[in-house]
Amino acid sequence: MRSRNSRKELWVRILSVMLIASVGSAFAACRKKTKVPAKEEYLKASLENPDRAASIKDYDFDRKSLKSAWGAPTIDGGEFGNDVWSCGEKFLVADYSPDDPNKIEALYASYTQDLVVLFNYVTIVYASVRSDGITNYQRCLTLAEQWFTPEDLEKLQPGTILQIEFNGMFMESFPEQIYKPYSIKITGQVDESEMTALEEQANYIRDHYTGEQ
Repeated sequence: MRSRNSRKELWVRILSVMLIASVGSAFAACRKKTKVPAKEEYLKASLENPDRAASIKDYDFDRKSLKSAWGAPTIDGGEFGNDVWSCGEKFLVADYSPDDPNKIEALYASYTQDLVVLFNYVTIVYASVRSDGITNYQRCLTLAEQWFTPEDLEKLQPGTILQIEFNGMFMESFPEQIYKPYSIKITGQVDESEMTALEEQANYIRDHYTGEQ
């Protein structure tokens, strides 16, 4: 008899735990914000927490609601892919589920990257990656000339410093590649003391990756 009562008590405890967990989940879902925040507000939160999928977990709205609140994207990702909205000097990027193009999987601020031009070859601009004023000659990136305005393209020369905004994703290749950046700005020119190292890197890339002599 005691054994039977013990089993009953155990099942009561299990059901109680399950009920509490269920209620807790329901309250957590209710705490999610359904109102789309202003772009500036979300940008600030995203910059404070760079985890691209973290911020959206606090919200419960979809692509349709996002477009209704923020208007037409600056760059429309079509049925799939992602949408991009300009916000001051930065951009906000919404990634959607490949299984449900109305579901937002991530919503985050664009990533800023500085580059230094090495040379142009055919329709490609080769550049080294630069961070905190230091050029990493071991990391090379390719940019399509078509991504530049004709005016900026004429200004490019070895040592030109560029600043791009993009989704932060580098393709695993060498030279590295990215999807089309959201913006490209010319921000300056490296010091003459850097030019020897830039020329050496440019010659290495020409010899190994372009066939140009």
